[in-house]
Formats: sequence, structure tokens, C-alpha cells
Amino acid sequence: MNPFKKNDASLSKKLKGALTDLTVDIFGYENMVTKNITNRTNYISHRLQIPKDRLYIRIFQKDHIIRSFLYNQSKPVSAIPTEELTYFFMEEQLAQLDNVQNKVAFSIKQYLKEFAEANRIDEESVRIWIHLKDDKVQVRAFQNEEFIKQIPLNSLIKYFK
Repeated sequence: MNPFKKNDASLSKKLKGALTDLTVDIFGYENMVTKNITNRTNYISHRLQIPKDRLYIRIFQKDHIIRSFLYNQSKPVSAIPTEELTYFFMEEQLAQLDNVQNKVAFSIKQYLKEFAEANRIDEESVRIWIHLKDDKVQVRAFQNEEFIKQIPLNSLIKYFK
């Protein structure tokens, strides 16, 4: 009988639990998306003369269609068409391609579906807010207007790869 076997099993469980959300970004994809979101937000901030820390992108699904809006804190500013939304997540040359725009919309739909299932809420009540705070991208999930949790950017963007 091995007296260490039980400890090995509990250590194994602890390691599995600690590593379930660990991802390796070997191609720097998260950095690229962070840079794109930051650059796009800065561009919009400058164009609209609204401080970048007041701008929020809110993404949701209605009638199976992805919708996104730009907000100045809690005031809607404008709708963001999917082809524009793509520029937040992709390099400019890629974002211009129709099939990439479709992929981003599909990827967001997939994320919203899986998030809703994991949190046992209606798919169409999930709202994702993206915001720059101190030049860091913040991603938060809501059920309609009720905050659910902070989401790591990489958990959202892994659907775009």
C-alpha cells in the first residue's frame, strides 16, 4: 500500500482545477485584440469627442441576430453594424473580408449561447460590455442590466481563432 497515493490524487484534482481556465496565447492573439480594441476605442473617442473611458460597447443577441451598440456611459450613441464590430477584434485587412465578418458574428453567437447555458440564463438576456479602463480592456457579462461577472478577454476571443 502506497501512503502517498491519496495525496497524489488530491494534488492531481487541485492541479486540474487550477489549470482548467489556463490558456497559452502563443501567437499573441490576445495582445493583438487588446491593441485593436484600444485603437478602435481611441479612434471613436477622438472622432466623437467623448473620453475613451466613457465609451462602452454592448453586445447581445435579439431574434438570433447579433446586435451591438456604442454607449457614452449609460446613454446610447449609435448602433455598431457587425462589419464595424469586426474591427474591434481583427486586424484592419482581415476585418474588411465578408467571410471574416460572418465568422465574428457566428463566434459571438456561439459564445453567448455557451455562456447562457453555463450560467443557466436565456441566451437573449446575455449582454457583454467591453470597456477601456486605465488602458486595459474590461469585459463584463450581464443578464439584461444585472451584472453577472467579469470575463477574461481570452475566454471571449478564443471563439474567433
